[in-house]
Amino acid sequence: MNLPVLDVAIGISFVFLLLSLICTTVNEMLAGVRKSRARFLDKGITRLLGGNDEIKKLLYQHPLIQSLAESDTAICPSYIPANKFVTAALDLISGKGNAVNDMAAVRAGIKSIPNEHLQVTLTTLLDKANDDADVFHRLCEQWFDENMDRVTGWYKKHTQVWALILAACVTLALNADSLHMAALLWTTPTLRASLVEQAKVRADKARPEESLPLVEYPDPTNPTASTPINVPNDQALTPAEKAQLAQLTGWDSDLKDFEDWKKDSTTGKSPFAILFSHIAGWLLTIIAVSLGAPFWFDTLNRFMNIRNAGRAPDEKRDKSSPGPSPALP
Repeated sequence: MNLPVLDVAIGISFVFLLLSLICTTVNEMLAGVRKSRARFLDKGITRLLGGNDEIKKLLYQHPLIQSLAESDTAICPSYIPANKFVTAALDLISGKGNAVNDMAAVRAGIKSIPNEHLQVTLTTLLDKANDDADVFHRLCEQWFDENMDRVTGWYKKHTQVWALILAACVTLALNADSLHMAALLWTTPTLRASLVEQAKVRADKARPEESLPLVEYPDPTNPTASTPINVPNDQALTPAEKAQLAQLTGWDSDLKDFEDWKKDSTTGKSPFAILFSHIAGWLLTIIAVSLGAPFWFDTLNRFMNIRNAGRAPDEKRDKSSPGPSPALP
């Protein structure tokens, strides 16, 4: 199936995907500079421990946790595995010279915790485990992971705000006007065909994943076995994709119109006219790009599937469909 309107839809989806990848890359750079993951993890652990900074400080100083931090001056690690968190916490609670699976020492340590919220939580989990060390350890890991799911939700809301801001910045910087790009693709068949070919190449690559969750759970048989999410490095645009994007975006045409207007106010466009002509297209692009790269990758593949649809030449006709009328004698 080869329809111009479908190719335009593929081209626009492809451009939105490329712009979303740019925003994702910048967003991750900012998150790294601002230590966003570490700050949100610290906030979640503070809530987990009932707001007790002294307990949290001791926990961060434990060798198991301290070794995960980027440096000694870091707020906290950007990721803490549930098993290490629980082991470090029980080591502190049981006291020096006692094993982490010594439930008598753990119960005595819990009673001495100067925080009623944490004391009640751990006592409840210990009672539920019937003082079984393995069960108690597993329940504590589940308690930790459930709270980290909430932290992931906080971080997701935070990144969604930044995604919208970055989408606006990238859109304005590149002058990515959706309406202008669609019109250009519609009236330029060679550009449209070239963009569709590039879109095919990108669609064959791995799906870009959102880097919003702090952890993932790859083993369905072990719901507590979590691993940190790493931001993929293969989301960068290729030179060919950058070239295609440059043909659809940019300020060259508008700057020429503005220069013509400065020379003669009866020609070209004034700054206000240029701005007004782009507002609707910019808004559409900003909203679209803020939806994220995974969304546009899936959308692009759906359009590609429609484009590639159709019966193969050697495919047998469906017997349920009516055949040609017999020739009259």
